[in-house]
Amino acid sequence: MRDRATHQATVVTHENPAAASAPEWVLASKYEELTGVTRETVKQRKKTGTWKIGQQVAVVSRRLYVNIKAADQWIKDQSSKHHPA
Repeated sequence: MRDRATHQATVVTHENPAAASAPEWVLASKYEELTGVTRETVKQRKKTGTWKIGQQVAVVSRRLYVNIKAADQWIKDQSSKHHPA
């Protein structure tokens, strides 16, 4: 089983080296730098339950984190609801 996991990690690294090193979770302040979505907006989405703890957001040691991939998917889902192809 260990060999299979190592092989999968190797495949990911060779296919797209940037994806292997890109963080999945970033601080809300970094997410704001990257996207323009303010920390307050992230907090509001968390508070109202729009973004779920453990999916799009997490709080660790009183610091607010955003899962970039999950947040992007949420945005894609919202745009497809409002603008069907």
